[in-house]
Amino acid sequence: MSTETPGENTRRVLSRVDRSEFVGRADELRRIVSHPLHEGPLGLLLLLAPTAGVSELLRQAYDQFYHQRGKIIPIFFVVPREEKTAVSTAIEFLNTFLLQYVAFRRGEPSLCQSSLSLNDILALAPPADYEWINQLVESYKRERFGNDDEALVRWCLSAPQSVPAQHGYPFVMFDAVALIDSPADGPALRTEMIRIFSRSRLPFLIAGLRRQMLDAVHDAQCDFAGFEILRLEKLRDEDGRALIEHVAHKQRITLSDEVRDLLVLQFECSPLLITTFLQAASELGVSLDTYLACERLYVDELMGRHFGRYFSSLLEDVAADPGLRRAVIRLLYESNTPGSRRNSFAGWKGSLHLEAAELERVLRTLHAHEIITWDGGIVEAGGGSVVWNDYLKIRYRLEIKGDARALVVAETIADSLKRAPNTMARNYRRVASLGLRDLLARFDCQRVPAILLDYARFSDAYKGGTLDEIAAGLEADPGLVRLPQVVHVASCAAFNAGAQPLCDEERCVVAHAFTESKYTDATQVVWMVAEIDSKLEANREVANVWCEQLNLMARESGFGAVRIWLIAREGFSPAASQLLAEFGAYASSRQQMELLTARLDESRAGRNEAASATEFEMVVPMGDDNELLVAHTVEEIARRLNFRPEAVNQIKHAVVEAIINASEHSLSPDRKIYQRFRVENDKLVITISSRGIVPVSVEARNGESEAASGEIQEASANRRGLGLKMIKSLMDEVEFERVDEGTSLRMTKYLRA
Repeated sequence: MSTETPGENTRRVLSRVDRSEFVGRADELRRIVSHPLHEGPLGLLLLLAPTAGVSELLRQAYDQFYHQRGKIIPIFFVVPREEKTAVSTAIEFLNTFLLQYVAFRRGEPSLCQSSLSLNDILALAPPADYEWINQLVESYKRERFGNDDEALVRWCLSAPQSVPAQHGYPFVMFDAVALIDSPADGPALRTEMIRIFSRSRLPFLIAGLRRQMLDAVHDAQCDFAGFEILRLEKLRDEDGRALIEHVAHKQRITLSDEVRDLLVLQFECSPLLITTFLQAASELGVSLDTYLACERLYVDELMGRHFGRYFSSLLEDVAADPGLRRAVIRLLYESNTPGSRRNSFAGWKGSLHLEAAELERVLRTLHAHEIITWDGGIVEAGGGSVVWNDYLKIRYRLEIKGDARALVVAETIADSLKRAPNTMARNYRRVASLGLRDLLARFDCQRVPAILLDYARFSDAYKGGTLDEIAAGLEADPGLVRLPQVVHVASCAAFNAGAQPLCDEERCVVAHAFTESKYTDATQVVWMVAEIDSKLEANREVANVWCEQLNLMARESGFGAVRIWLIAREGFSPAASQLLAEFGAYASSRQQMELLTARLDESRAGRNEAASATEFEMVVPMGDDNELLVAHTVEEIARRLNFRPEAVNQIKHAVVEAIINASEHSLSPDRKIYQRFRVENDKLVITISSRGIVPVSVEARNGESEAASGEIQEASANRRGLGLKMIKSLMDEVEFERVDEGTSLRMTKYLRA
């Protein structure tokens, strides 16, 4: 469904910016607009990173639904940030629902911005809606003066279900970012909201902080199968730059490219922080053409304008009592240093002098805003954005240390200015980096030329060669190495804080992996990969320092088997290469990395092409000569591809042998064999798989010795099948793969003229 609205339908109803100026959320907007008409779960959860911003996204969606004038009736409700009871919020929702419903039915968008009583709304109701709305208003008057607050909250939230089906389907979109834990003596609004809408017949959307919303679904005892999940992260860098340029142009703010790029990094692409900051510049008439002008305004914001008020409100949610709030500020700041960040629940309880129930509420709120991470036992501080941490330092210095305000302002501006060029320099290095995280995350047991991980051999073979010559050489190179299957990638600093001074996060990473798709202690390995700054070939001293540092980090982190891989732009000197070989480390130049990346791109493209190829699937029970049924099927497929008669017979015999082996050796719990026949332009790819213990023959891998293959062949021959060796002789390519709970044998036969 398109997210564009044509011609006269582009006027705004609830949105605050024109559709053409709404930046960076096109995919998310399409997802929201398609949700009510999509077959699947009725609920859509928007899980937000803190300060990711969602209100304008929902307003844009509202306007698009409104202008479509279809069966979907949009309802947008923002849970108020100011402190209110669950009852008053529920009543406000009822009023908003009826007002927006009547505005939609009358085709009068201006009504959405009106402030009307229920009786006023009833007076404006179209004749076709008057009866059911009147009944709803009368019922509300009876419920309002009852003594059961929980019943009233449920009743108000259930109001959209009263709309007659022939009139349309309300699609309620809740902006619940401001929703905090309800008081112990009142109904839990977030729990009731999720429970009631998940049981209705209507589509709905609830947007909120990701940690809080997931907890709310658990608290409501709802099945996650009843929800679609849409994760709303901060903007990409390019979208952040576009947003800054759009807003600055609209607000007529003078903006330099350098400040624009700094704002992207300093605000971590948060739409909320970016738009708030630029609005402040517009209000004060500040030009953002230098770092100094930018940081002066930034500190002004932290000291009490928009940013200060935003974070002060957050702290008031955490602790309404000023004394407790000061204690929380002290504890958060003093815990925000390496070595002090992890503390026990009991430690926090002793520091804040709180009862367990009240401390749990404080920790839940801090956890929801990702200022801390709390798992019910250990409390880990040090979270939050750069802006939050600057604000926290200011509050600590003013309220706890008692520093003079002028001193705090002056030193915060100075610190921000000193940080700015370093921030930009780190970003330039990140942009110029190889993207190790993304590259390693794509490792999935692919076979690549081993020479791409051995700079000494690569330099000897290809130094001075053209790209075509190198490509041809790699294609003919029989020396292949299997990459591991990577299951997790993170920076070295995430495992060891001491790694931070050593290198940037994006240029020194740790990848936990398995050498094959068999998850055992013996196959588990940790790759420690670093990109080295060196204008020339890295020398032995540099290589030695990196190897020793990475090995030290591995020992301190308790890693088992470790593989070190160093990358330097121009490779390594002969002495450095010799040292790396002694360490058993891989070594590559940037050119080798680019060639490796290209190989992985080709592999991914091949998988995508294969996914679109014609496929047939078949499942047969083990035994009863069912391999003959499969042989007949594959014979028909092969004949359609015009394989020669001798090739057809070879394919049949290979399939029969593979099925016999799987039947006789696999301890399969379901006693079934799964076949997939994939037809491509020049080949037929057959996959035979089963669940259960791996047969002895299947443990054989390509590249095993002839002696090992002979032993397997002999063992198999004694039990009907002629074994792996015969299958390899019949097909062009044969490869075994260990998969979850079983094995997979992939056989390929090429079509020859």
